[in-house]
Amino acid sequence: MYLMYADESGNTGMDLDNKQQPIFVLAGVLVQDKKWHEINNYFNLEKIKIWDLFETNEIHTADIFSPRRKSAFRQDNWIKNIKILEQLVNLILELDISVMYIAIDKKQFKKSIQSSLNAPLKINPYLYSFTNLYNDISKKLCNEKNNGLIFLDDILTIPSQLHNIYPSLSKNNQTMIEEAIFVKSNYSNFIQIADVFAFYIEKYFSLKKGYKQYSEIKNTHCFEMYTKLSKKFLTSNKFLTTYSPN
Repeated sequence: MYLMYADESGNTGMDLDNKQQPIFVLAGVLVQDKKWHEINNYFNLEKIKIWDLFETNEIHTADIFSPRRKSAFRQDNWIKNIKILEQLVNLILELDISVMYIAIDKKQFKKSIQSSLNAPLKINPYLYSFTNLYNDISKKLCNEKNNGLIFLDDILTIPSQLHNIYPSLSKNNQTMIEEAIFVKSNYSNFIQIADVFAFYIEKYFSLKKGYKQYSEIKNTHCFEMYTKLSKKFLTSNKFLTTYSPN
């Protein structure tokens, strides 16, 4: 059995015109159940060697990259945080995991929806991405004659909304067990690992599309971390600018 742990970046709900977060990403980390304990225990030990703060603080990539004033991750030199993230990515590359993701250019996506439906409607990028991710992992597991469970970061409004679309999702599905299970990210190493993937995928597309610019050091860092992490990507990943009714 495969377990998928998914986390998002750039989530602004139905606000598809948000200039601060123009790209939405839902990234799912796949791990085999028989390897779960080995990987989880190894990551628990090694992340603390990188930074002892990770023993009691959740790995939240955005807050390490640009720490808030009262953040536990705020240091006297932000370059130190970049080095920490580089070590963290190198650790993740050691793990026997793979990744699937859906990325959405929200502004273009919105235009496509309204053009396709000929109406000023909006669709939540999270729900649309989850539907795509669910179908992609189902196909992969079907081909391998395997089963899977999906774990998601607990977001207040999402569980009830997903519940309403499961009858359609599971109609022809024989691989996924149960509805997605929601867990607290601060208690799950794998959700935090998914957070790292989602963060750098979002930064990569935001920079590539010219939506964001940081210092030269941070720009280079983001591209390099995305390139490293891409070694774990499966081929079913999508960058979506258009809406296609299912």
